[in-house]
This record gives sequence, C-alpha cells and structure tokens, in this order.
Amino acid sequence: MIQKKPGSITIDRNQYSVDDESDDSFTFIARNDDTNPAVKNEGFKFRLETSTQASKKRHFGHQIHRQLSRTTSTSRSMKARQPNDDMPLEFSTATTIMLKDNKNVDHTDSVKEVFISHPETSTQNAPIRRRRRHHRKRCSYRQCNRRMSNDFITDASDEIISVHDRRLRSIEFYDIEHKSKYLAKKSGTRYAYLSRIRRAATARKERVWDHGVIPYEIDGNFSGAHKALFKQAMRHWENFTCVKFVERMPREHPNYILFTERPCGCCSFVGKRGNGPQAISIGKNCDKFGIVVHELGHVVGFWHEHTRPDRDRHVQIIRDNIMSGQEYNFNKLTEEEVNSLGLPYDYDSIMHYAKNTFSKGTYLDTILPMETYGKKRPEIGQRIRLSEGDIAQTNLLYKCQKCGRTFQENSGSFGSPNHPNNSPSIDGERCEWRITATHGERIVLNITSLDIFKSDYCRSDYLEIRDGYWYKSRVLGRYCGSGKMHEPIVSSGSRMLVTYVTSSRQSGHRGFTANYEAVCGGDVELDGVGHLESPNYPEEYQSSKECVWKLSVPQDYQVALKFQSFEIENHDNCVYDYVEVRDGHSNDSPLIGVYCGYKIPPDIKSTGNKLLVKFVSDGSVQKAGFSATFMKEFDECMLTDHGCEHDCINTLGGYECSCKIGYELHSDGKHCEDACGGFFDDNNGTITSPSFPETYPGNKNCVWEIIALPQYRITLNFTHFDLEGNNVYQEECEYDSVEVASKLGDDVLRKHGIFCGARLPPLITSEGNFMKITFTSDNSVQKSGFAAIFFTDMDECANNNGGCQHECKNTIGSYQCSCHNGFTLHENGHDCKEGGCKYEITAPVGTITSPNYPDYYPGRKDCVWHFTTKPGHRIKLVRIVIS
Repeated sequence: MIQKKPGSITIDRNQYSVDDESDDSFTFIARNDDTNPAVKNEGFKFRLETSTQASKKRHFGHQIHRQLSRTTSTSRSMKARQPNDDMPLEFSTATTIMLKDNKNVDHTDSVKEVFISHPETSTQNAPIRRRRRHHRKRCSYRQCNRRMSNDFITDASDEIISVHDRRLRSIEFYDIEHKSKYLAKKSGTRYAYLSRIRRAATARKERVWDHGVIPYEIDGNFSGAHKALFKQAMRHWENFTCVKFVERMPREHPNYILFTERPCGCCSFVGKRGNGPQAISIGKNCDKFGIVVHELGHVVGFWHEHTRPDRDRHVQIIRDNIMSGQEYNFNKLTEEEVNSLGLPYDYDSIMHYAKNTFSKGTYLDTILPMETYGKKRPEIGQRIRLSEGDIAQTNLLYKCQKCGRTFQENSGSFGSPNHPNNSPSIDGERCEWRITATHGERIVLNITSLDIFKSDYCRSDYLEIRDGYWYKSRVLGRYCGSGKMHEPIVSSGSRMLVTYVTSSRQSGHRGFTANYEAVCGGDVELDGVGHLESPNYPEEYQSSKECVWKLSVPQDYQVALKFQSFEIENHDNCVYDYVEVRDGHSNDSPLIGVYCGYKIPPDIKSTGNKLLVKFVSDGSVQKAGFSATFMKEFDECMLTDHGCEHDCINTLGGYECSCKIGYELHSDGKHCEDACGGFFDDNNGTITSPSFPETYPGNKNCVWEIIALPQYRITLNFTHFDLEGNNVYQEECEYDSVEVASKLGDDVLRKHGIFCGARLPPLITSEGNFMKITFTSDNSVQKSGFAAIFFTDMDECANNNGGCQHECKNTIGSYQCSCHNGFTLHENGHDCKEGGCKYEITAPVGTITSPNYPDYYPGRKDCVWHFTTKPGHRIKLVRIVIS
C-alpha cells in the first residue's frame, strides 16, 4: 500500500516513495540478501532533490545522485513513529533518512535526521529528542519497542538528502506515474543507480507534427548526391519510429520543411513552426549522414540534450573554453520548453554536443560528463545513428503504437501478436505496420490467414489496409471474420499502411498473418510531376533486377525525364547494369540511350506522349542507383506568343529567352538590350571588361567571338588583368572569371583555361580559326577588370605540315620544325636524320619516349637516359607505355 499525500515520504515494508503535488512519485524497493553475510557492512545512500519556488507549488526533482558509503558500526535499534499504527516497517538493521527543510529559501536550510530500526532488534522505548541551533536543526526520532511503526510523513517543504541502510544486495526504483522501473546493479561492493530524469524534447504540443507526418521539399541547388543523403537520413528516422517524411503536396501540406542553405550553416527550427515553410539548413561541411540526422532531430521536436533544465547534474559546462559569441548554445532551457516524457538523460543521444563543441581549442573541453565512481566518463557527441533513447522518446512524443513497426526491406512477413504461437489474440490491441518502398515500386500484400471477430461492417475488430502513409489515404480494404484471402492487395504508390484493431470480442480468435513484396515497374499515367528510383534507393539496388516503367502523359504533350542522381556499375558498353530509355512503350521503339557509370545522363524528351524506362542489374556489383523526375512537357517555343525578342529555348517544364552576341537579356526575361561582348572578324583588335578601366559591374556575362580566315590562328595577349579571385589559373574560379576556348566545330569547344586573380594570363593561340572569350562576374566584389589585344596570323603548319618531315609548330609570323626522339634536325631545317640516343635530363618533370615515337623505332639502337636531380630528391617514373 502506498499512501499518496502532498509533499510526503511514505515508508511501507522496505519501500520508500516520494509523493508531492506535482504527481511525480517514486517507490524505492530495498531488498535484503541474508544469504551473503559478506555484504553486512555495505551501505547505500541516494539523494532526491526538489526545487521550491516562491508562491508556486513544489516540484519533485529530476535526479538521483549516487552516494556510496560503507558502514563500520551498528546503530542502535530504532523505529520511526507517527500517530497512525496501520503500516508496519521492516528493515534489515538501522536505516537513516536525512531531510532538508526548504521552507525558507532565503535563509540557511534546516536539516533533520531520521533513524529507523528493524523491529526484532528493538527492546525498549526511547524518548524523542530534538535540538536546534541557529537555522540548522537535527531532529532524531527514536522508538525502541517490538511494535511495528507507522508511516513517517515529512513536511511539504522537506527534501530527502540521503537514505542509508545496511546489508542491501539490490535496490529498485519504481516510478509510479510512468510505471517505469530502474534497477541499481551491483558492481563489486558498490552500486550504480539509474535515475528518472528529463530529456530535451519540446513541451509545446503545437510544435509536434500532426499525425507524425513531416512534408518536405529539397532546394533545386542541391546535387543528386545531396538529395540522396537527405533521403537516407529521413529513412533512418522512419525505420525506427512512426514519423513519416513525405514529399510535399501543396493542397494537403501547408506546413513543411525546406532543405536549403542558410548563413547559419547547420541549423533548424525545433518542431513544427506552423506558418508555412521552415528551413532546415545543410550548409558547407554539414553534408554528413550523422549531421543531417541530427538536424532532422530538431525538426522532429528535440532540443540539444545538454540544454535540459537539470543538465548541471549530469554534465559540467566549462564556459572559459567556449568560443566568444557561442555561449548561447550552452544555455539551459526551462521546463515550459522541455518535457522528456520520463526518459533518462541520454549521453549517447545524437542530439548531444561533443565534449569540445564550440571550443577555443581542439584539446579544450566545453562539456564534461560527471564522473561516476569506478566508471569512465561517458562518451558524448556521436553522429552515427539514433540512440535507443532517441528512438524511445520519439515514439512517446508521437504516441507511436507499441505493436507494429516500419518495413523498408524489399519483402517480409508479419502478423498479429501471439499468432505464430497459435495463441489467441490479445484484447484491446491496436497495431500499425508501415510499409515503405521506393518511388517507382508498388507493394503487393498477401493475407495468408485471417481469424478476427466478425462484426457488422467490421466496426469493432478489423484489419485495415490503406493506400498510402496516413489515415487520409484511400482504404484498400477492411477485413474481419475467418478464412484466407486469395487475391493480393496492391498499392498504387510506394507506401502502404496496415492497421490491426481488436476489442474484448476478439478473445478466442487468433488474428492474422500476412506477407508483402515491393515490385518495380508497371504502367504509370501522369498529369503532373512523378518520381522514379532504382529499387532500394538511396541504398544499393538489389542484384538480378529488371524493372520496366511505361510512362504516359496526356495527348499533345511529351514525356520529359530528368535524372537527379546516377550511380550504376560502369562499363564502356553498359553490358552489366544499365538504364535504357526508348521513345515509346515497345521494346522495338526508337532507342534514345543506354546509360551507366556515374555521369548524370542528359535531359530526355519523347517525341510523343509515351516513354519506356528500363533498369537492369546483374548478379555481381551493386551501386546506389538512380533518382529521376518525369513530367508532361510541351514545347512552348512552338507557340507564337512566347514573347522572346531574339531566341526561345525550350526547357523541361518551361522555356527561357536568350539574346544574340552583343546583347543581354532585359530584366523582364524576354527583351534584349545592348550589352558587353560582340563578334569580331578583323585581323586585330582590343577587348576590355565593361567600364574598363573603372570597376566592372556585378552580375555580368559577356561573350566575345573572334573568327579568322581559314588556315589562320588567333593570338590573345592580356595587357591588364585584375579580377576577384586568388589564382591566375585553376580548374575553376569561384567568383569572377575569364574563360578562353577554341571552337573546333558547331558545338565543340577546346578550353584553354579559366583565369581570375591579379596575374596576367599567358599568351594564348587558338587551335583553329575561331576563339571564344567569356567574362562572368558575381554580385559581390568588383575590380578593374581586364584588357587584351588580339591579332590573327597565318598558320604555315596547316599547309603540308609546313614542309617539316616530323613535327611543325606554328609561331607568330613563322613556324618551326622539330624531330622525334632519337633524331636530329637536318641543316635544311625541315628534314630529320638519325642521331645519338643518349640524353642528359635535369628538368624536374618531363616525358621520355623511344626513338621516333609514336612511329616504329629503328633497329640497332642503344639508348640511355641519365637523370640528375638535386641532393635529397629522388626520381619517380609515373607511367610507362610499352608496345
């Protein structure tokens, strides 16, 4: 029996419990082990704390502090006594309870000490003695007789400091309110105590997503690899909880998250904001699986674990080591913001900071877990996977059914509880199974046995199948009674929800069993935007799969297919794994392309309203697969009202206007106006950046094209160069740049380089008679720009190789002949003759070849290459080709 009184401690047959007006209650069960006399002198202490707020009700504290002691002397026989005599006490030997009086929080706290003894050792009565000194008092309650004592009731402002008893082998803590049990495990001669404490989940109900459905959109600026990462992280949350991440449908989902990049880097709003889109920022260096899972934890409704109101009892914040300006990340939250549903502090949580987060130095700790006697400090800050505490708290926060689970495997089986044991189903159950496949797959469910109480229209007990992820999805069937379903149930999309509900009438019935399989391919008719993914995307696709999708859109439209990510086993001829696309629904329809490898295929558009997409994998290597979107497409440029002044370019899902060389697009996106750039066919000229020598404007894109006579080459010489950037030449310039390329055909460009910074680029000569120069600036820093002169020159090597026997190199105003390795140039400057084959090489890098390479080498040659380098250096041959 446990007596519930406001602010009371109740002792009942080796039970200690604390009740107060906040309805937080504990029972502490202390068990003897008389079979082991070696533990006689072992004791235990634990601490419970409450916080008292002026003019507010008293709240029960949130932690049990481990306090270990050894007792070397035996206390006298003692018993606590109160007026009521209906509740006996039984203890092994003497028990001590220490209380602290928090009634007057502005003064020194008073302390009371209560001694209780086992009744069999009580032989006499002793008077109650009290003594008080200043604001600190020690009151000893002693009663020594053989009659069992009653409950001991504290004052409402009292706080338990410690309880001490001997010969206890194990201690259990029982939380009355949440029906949770915590066991103190023995380690050697010491005990480690588990405590009921709060975790950092949102306490605001309006921040919890309705029905656990979190709609999302992904900013188009993210790459296919990023999108795959985001989906992988969302699937991780779905796999262990009943939370569901779904693509946003504007009519159904007014509130949704948007994966984007903000100046904050890695950040997210906690829970549902409730006024439309809310950002989840995945910035630079945030694109790691664990970090995305962490940020999604904020979306679900979790604060950082270390911001709990009682965190100071579990971790120490070392503020001297925190980077300036980041102190706010270590502030504690209030109980109005945090409600952790009775679950313990979780050092392993993916929502916990690492020990050196926002540290002034790598080896300086900002968070340090409290030290536990005889144990290492817990590790904190893992970013690998959800912890057991994360999963448990999410399922409590969203009231997930304890019966059921999420299936993401390609196939599986399940059934009502106890059915595999041929046991009757449990009364009053509600189970939920969420089956999730990838886009482009459908779920085939077979109910293999059914034994459910039959009611009119299956109202009370039933098995319900929905074609989607939540309660609004279309019902595919509701079943009760007995028998076997002969026809499978097939979803129209990639999700299925199975719900099993029973009442007391289900007693004596066994329930059901079922199995499912995710199948790919099929006919897909669409009047909007759809998605296709390889099986199991973004994880590795299964081996030996063949999926054929036949895509259709309304008449007078075309099917547009755009790949977002692509990773298929590579082969030059794509003979192993591949994606095949045909312009029609037949295997004989015109082939558009066969794709494999890692390069994203180009955008694809059918000529009619049908498109066939086929995915094939063999039995060996598996990769991440592909993700693609498809939509109905119409060529708006075929219409006369597109409004483009110069050129109309059709794009997937729309169109855009462009302007001829020397013009740029007006802000209205349709008209053209004079701009930088132009077309030159002169023998020489000058090109400068806009406004040169003043700073060039931002957001400019200028293109100059220079064409020379056939067999002439164009030389470009920069006389001034000052652009935003760091290097004169690199693979890519991040901000402003000048790109120079030779045009070798209609759409063939040979890039000479991309230039930025303040150093002059080298002299550049075109490979043909056409040169293209492109200047681009962003909207940030502007500098003085560039100036360059160009001139044309006859390419003597273009006619009969300039008369050279081996190689001809064009120079400005002339040309020069050279010979293959192992030959020397004749006195006439054109012919080549065999020479010596010994070489002294001192250059730091270079290439060596056999005589006359790449032609056949001559016979009877003995060649020597002698390399010499600086002391302390070695010589490395990077690549050798031998034939």
